[in-house]
Amino acid sequence: MAEHTGKDIRAGIIFILVLVVLTTGVYLAWPLITGQGSPRLSGLRSGDTIRIAAREAPQSLDIRTEEGSPADQALMGNVYQTLLAPDPQGNPAPGLAQSWDVSADGLIYTFHIRTDARFSDGRALDSSDALWSLQQIVEKQYAGHEWLTNLSRVNNPAPTTLSIGLNRPDAHLLTALTGRAGIVYDRHAQVDYSTESAGSGPYRVKDWQPGISLTLARNEHYQGPDKAKTDTVVLTYDRSRDASAVKQVQEGNLDAIVDLPPADATPAKEAASKEGKTKTGKGVKLLNGPSQSNLVLAFNNSSGSLLSDQHVREAVRYALDRQSLADLEAGGAKPLGGPLNEMSPGFDAGLQAFPHDTDKASRFASYYAQPYYRGGLRLVYQDTYGKRIGDLIASQLKEVGIPSKVTMVDRSTFRDQVLGRHDYDMTLLTMNNDQIGQFADPNATMLFDNREVQDAWIQVIGSTSQDQYASRLGGYARQVSDLSPSDWLYARTPQVLTSSKLQGMPRTMVDQYLPLWNLEVKD
Repeated sequence: MAEHTGKDIRAGIIFILVLVVLTTGVYLAWPLITGQGSPRLSGLRSGDTIRIAAREAPQSLDIRTEEGSPADQALMGNVYQTLLAPDPQGNPAPGLAQSWDVSADGLIYTFHIRTDARFSDGRALDSSDALWSLQQIVEKQYAGHEWLTNLSRVNNPAPTTLSIGLNRPDAHLLTALTGRAGIVYDRHAQVDYSTESAGSGPYRVKDWQPGISLTLARNEHYQGPDKAKTDTVVLTYDRSRDASAVKQVQEGNLDAIVDLPPADATPAKEAASKEGKTKTGKGVKLLNGPSQSNLVLAFNNSSGSLLSDQHVREAVRYALDRQSLADLEAGGAKPLGGPLNEMSPGFDAGLQAFPHDTDKASRFASYYAQPYYRGGLRLVYQDTYGKRIGDLIASQLKEVGIPSKVTMVDRSTFRDQVLGRHDYDMTLLTMNNDQIGQFADPNATMLFDNREVQDAWIQVIGSTSQDQYASRLGGYARQVSDLSPSDWLYARTPQVLTSSKLQGMPRTMVDQYLPLWNLEVKD
């Protein structure tokens, strides 16, 4: 593909991105949310409204700055569209850009913007909005900016054409543009993003009751391929309830439960296995599919931590029975054999690093006398994971002679103590497959500093083809795993209980990306 020449460039549109010097892969680890319970509903579902119980509410609706998967799950694709969109396998697919071209040297990406794209106020969306959005994401360091450090020049030679130039090849750019790095914002919007919306998706925010519910209404100005089939979707989060959420799906007051909490998994399976109809004539079905999310037992690799010693790290890894830990999710997880799961390029099903082996764990742990452990490895994690997983990890470590001290903390304390001050030995993090690059960042939560790993990650990102990227990523994953800067416990496989009359519910990545526009209830 030939690069566009200066003759095609509209005056005043070109900008050179002056990037703040960022350490390779400065990412925030987003903790897994595993809150218990399901919402109490305020009324019956009307014919043009679908009600879905979600596992965790966003703290804010500001997609620019709000961290965590709950905001992605509710808003990405539904309210805010991106240049590209993830397909059901998580691969880049057309979004606001209906197609794209890549130059032979991998340095110029040209995106062709849909002509029918509209913001929620009816204003046409074109390439100048995409250009402005990229500039805002980089300069104001909005969520996703960490994936744009390789941009050198962006311009829009035509209203439907956006050109991105890179300093060096970046095999991850297309995937990044399916996420928050690819959001096209409305530059004329004057809204409070924390409670309102100004997007270009098939829905807009109609009402927000923090911690209780989010109501999305059809965007009447939307003209793209993802028109909403149902007028209103209500995501409910209220944990107080008069009856179980499973019973509410059976009785027709609720259409679906997304990412079932473990407490609801057993009754959901029982309800789905029953033959025939419920008393309201409404059956239920249970769906299950993979996600990009992995639960990681992250180690503090700094010199002041006991886990700076690789023998201790390996002892911990051999001690843990990942299958029993995954079983805590009651069908919503699969044990991992390495840093990547099946949704990632480079995934190697044959990699089964440090399988559960109490004999090896005991031998490794016994290299050091008990006083060496200073009273126990400190496992500090956010309380949304629940008490059972901490207790199980502690008991498995105790079995091989490794003492530990478990502390659950609230979100604010976690952010300060673990993410901020790194005052921990072990913690629990949810890391997407893409976040494996954190192990090449010595300033990331794990404080793992290894030059060979850092060089390998540069090679991964610099791949010039997807095949090369997958090959290099797989090698990088094995290299990181061998050094054991963390232990990868399980991949999430979220479960969804739906009414048998609800159609269009996705199966994959529902904890992170929940497209709602295809949902409809048919009698």
